[in-house]
Amino acid sequence: MEFQKISSPSLRELFVDQLEHMILSGKLKIGEKLPPERQLAEMMQVSRAVVNSGISELEKKGFLTLIFSIQLLFF
Repeated sequence: MEFQKISSPSLRELFVDQLEHMILSGKLKIGEKLPPERQLAEMMQVSRAVVNSGISELEKKGFLTLIFSIQLLFF
């Protein structure tokens, strides 16, 4: 008899699956900005590392485009 290993998905995989579903279902519109990583992490009750790695994976898959902006603070 041969059994296959049973494993549960990681938080990153669950994060990616949820965002993919939101994009494919139209809940997230093309061009819509996501909240900042810190806010997403709080909303989904995961660490920023999970959000960061999930966003990187979604970018590699072509679901997201990252646009970096520089914010200047004047004193």
